[in-house]
Amino acid sequence: MFIIAQLFYRRFQMDTKTLAESYFTAVNEGGWEDFVAENFDYGMCDSIEIRQGRDIYLQGAGQFYALSQHLEVKQLLVDGRTVSALNRYRLHSPQGKELELDVAEFLKFDEFDKLVASNIYFDTYRFQKFIQGIE
Repeated sequence: MFIIAQLFYRRFQMDTKTLAESYFTAVNEGGWEDFVAENFDYGMCDSIEIRQGRDIYLQGAGQFYALSQHLEVKQLLVDGRTVSALNRYRLHSPQGKELELDVAEFLKFDEFDKLVASNIYFDTYRFQKFIQGIE
């Protein structure tokens, strides 16, 4: 039965570029959570630790996305089910400050079109200053 399900999903699988574009559109418009798989690996530039689990990602990414007024995909590279993206986020802090932040994102989708891994890299010093209301 599992093999039949895999063949079915491969046949109707969304191409990875379209899938990534749909995910980033959902970050802007809402519904990005629907893309995230239960078995999820999440890495950030501030740690070598890989966090695991959907809830961890929803919490971390959700806090960041709550600050985002707009996401612009600057560059998108696709290799199989893996995506490398350079995105520009326009952020709005609780103190009313605005910041444009470039973020390198490395995503991986599974055969069921679910996001199973994300590693992100950005200027954490500048971001912390922004959050603290200094920048």
